Amino acid sequence: MQYYVEDRFLHIDIGSLFVSTIQEFFDNYIPSKKVQHLLIQNKQILLDGNPVKREDDIAGLHLDLCIYPETYEYQKISNEADVVYEDELFAIVNKPKDVLVHSDGNEEVTLCQMLESRYCDNEYIAAYPIHRLDRQTSGLVVFSKSVVFQPLLDQLLANKQIRRNYLAFVKGRMEPGKSLTIDKPIGKDRHNPNKRIIHEGGQNALTKVRCIACNKAKDYSILECSLDTGRTHQIRVHLSSIGYPILNDDLYGSASDLCIRMGLFAESVEFYHPLKEDLLRVECDLPNDLEKLYMQAI
Repeated sequence: MQYYVEDRFLHIDIGSLFVSTIQEFFDNYIPSKKVQHLLIQNKQILLDGNPVKREDDIAGLHLDLCIYPETYEYQKISNEADVVYEDELFAIVNKPKDVLVHSDGNEEVTLCQMLESRYCDNEYIAAYPIHRLDRQTSGLVVFSKSVVFQPLLDQLLANKQIRRNYLAFVKGRMEPGKSLTIDKPIGKDRHNPNKRIIHEGGQNALTKVRCIACNKAKDYSILECSLDTGRTHQIRVHLSSIGYPILNDDLYGSASDLCIRMGLFAESVEFYHPLKEDLLRVECDLPNDLEKLYMQAI
């Protein structure tokens, strides 16, 4: 797709599209019927400057789409988000340890607020997390900047088209190169509302694991983990269930002086970018303490 963004509008060269009607464009890029209706009603989707209907053929030179139709009020704070990647649709942020992605009702600063602070001078930019990480987990979180494209991003996640890869630093020795798939359902622990357990009546959960390094002297291994599902505490529960609990996991593991955080890091995300029409892969450097463990094991 050939496009550029100016002010609040995405301007698309019609000759670069492979759809023939407005409805086909909606079906491919804006799956929310509500958003489609509002764009047409508010005259925020135009063909060569003219309002459109769903059944209209896409004919002419330019399709103009308002991708920032709403306004927001954000507060400036001192600790802004560490943005690793950003374009018109996405901001991909490196979440620190011990920070919530969004508020649980307390007054502590969240990752959402840290990103919102970045946009306090631009009232049209949204800051919606596409997924979340546990408080103790650090690493990459994908945010949507456009309420118009939010439903498409949610759809990509639901269809497992946003791949999230993690490094887990675990207690125990696993042979480097060993791969396994953990396919165990996860449910709530009725004795502890903050905890999850392997339970045959739980939701299906599948984690793919590969050992990339092991430090036998210090009794820890480094595992690459990728998710086919996104259950709460999935990697933590699954690894603990096979005898490799994550270092400093206060629910499913035990304390360790090898690092200062829980040893789970969201190191990369990859997905097909709907506008750039190419695979986007974003990686993030390990924090210092986990980097030290990594170098001691490889």
